[in-house]
Amino acid sequence: MARRLWENLGTFVLALIVAAMVWVIALDEENPLEENTFSQPVPVQLLNLPNNMILLAPTTGGTTEIKLKAPRLVWQNLTLGQLRVVADLAALGPGTHSVPLQASVNADSTRITSIDPVSITVTLEELISRDCPITVEQRGTLALGYAAGQPQLSADRVTVTGPASAVEAVTACVVRVTLDNLQQDFSSSLTVRPVDAQGNTASRVTLTPETTTVTVPVIQQEGYRNVTVLPVITGTVASGYQVTSVSVVPQVITLKSSDADVVTSLPGFVSTTALDVTGATADVVRRVALVLPEGVEGPDSVLIEVNVAAIEFSLTVQRNLDIRGLAPGLGAILSPDSVDVILLGPLPLLDNLTLEDVRVVVDLDELTSGTYQITPQVLLLSDQLRAENILPGLIEVVIAPASPTPTITPIPPTVTGTPPTATPSLTPTRTPRPTITPGPSPTPLPPSSTPTPTGTATETETPSP
Repeated sequence: MARRLWENLGTFVLALIVAAMVWVIALDEENPLEENTFSQPVPVQLLNLPNNMILLAPTTGGTTEIKLKAPRLVWQNLTLGQLRVVADLAALGPGTHSVPLQASVNADSTRITSIDPVSITVTLEELISRDCPITVEQRGTLALGYAAGQPQLSADRVTVTGPASAVEAVTACVVRVTLDNLQQDFSSSLTVRPVDAQGNTASRVTLTPETTTVTVPVIQQEGYRNVTVLPVITGTVASGYQVTSVSVVPQVITLKSSDADVVTSLPGFVSTTALDVTGATADVVRRVALVLPEGVEGPDSVLIEVNVAAIEFSLTVQRNLDIRGLAPGLGAILSPDSVDVILLGPLPLLDNLTLEDVRVVVDLDELTSGTYQITPQVLLLSDQLRAENILPGLIEVVIAPASPTPTITPIPPTVTGTPPTATPSLTPTRTPRPTITPGPSPTPLPPSSTPTPTGTATETETPSP
């Protein structure tokens, strides 16, 4: 029997091979290999950049297209994350190089058939550093009589780092200080700028540190002195007005003299010539000369502004409330129906107030039935008046539908008992209208008084028979 099995072994192996071939053919027909270009560009990764080098171009690796051969089922699930393209920059020196791209795929039964492009061109340059002293550039003009001292820096040099060509193009590292009209020391943290031979800011380099604190002493020169200006005001403004403020521009001036002792001995101020404000009812603005000691130089004049305003008095007036904006068909009850208004303004205006000058209104626009707390509004005819306060500040307003006024029919009284007997009375007989002898014109009286005519009148009563 063993001999028989041995004789049939060849047949068995042949059958097994045929079966395997049939299975492979069937599987290939169900999941055939397909060759296609991947649908998305694949980014190129730059690896192993030498520590002493900097990449000038390109700044990134760019992208490439990959053609793959893979079973149909693999293509259906293949993602960008399974593909990788790298450019190895290890051991490259300064200059321009063509670096081959290496592609790989993380998928079974898949292989890369081509990539496009197959290489990238990179330019490397040596990365260097060097020290650069800081230069202070002063701009602007100091105030008259002042000079700038030697600048002082918290850091007097910086380290410039970058590509060799860019670092070599830096000719200076500067900070710029503006000293326009300064009369005191300057101190500020400023940014250091690398500049080239043309004075332009150099690119592709970094500075360490990026800032430094600059202090510039500002010193007053000999023979100069700063003093304040004392404005001299004379006269009295119009009655009912007052001076509210006086200002002078400039408030501080610089005096100079060829004799330093002269300015040193001066008081801390100089006076102006007198500015007369007699009868002024509005602001007075004038340019006025200075009174300078002999041998002392300074500005020719200064500008003085005297602010004049009416003296304000207070007056309390009582006003009834006016209703505005009440919708048709509604009525309103105000509690209280009048307020006290404290007014501020010029006395002549307060003395001649009329009812039309001050009105107080309660605005009920868009309000419906209900109870409200309303703030009254004061309307003033003159813009020289202002309402300082209203008492009370809130008014209770009750709004309700208005009721029609009822018509009252008088009912005659019912009389009971015996009516009284009338008693004859005397009927006076009046003589014609008395003649009034005119006298001097009467003095007007209040409306409630009745004037008594001057003259003589005679009236007689004759009893009836």
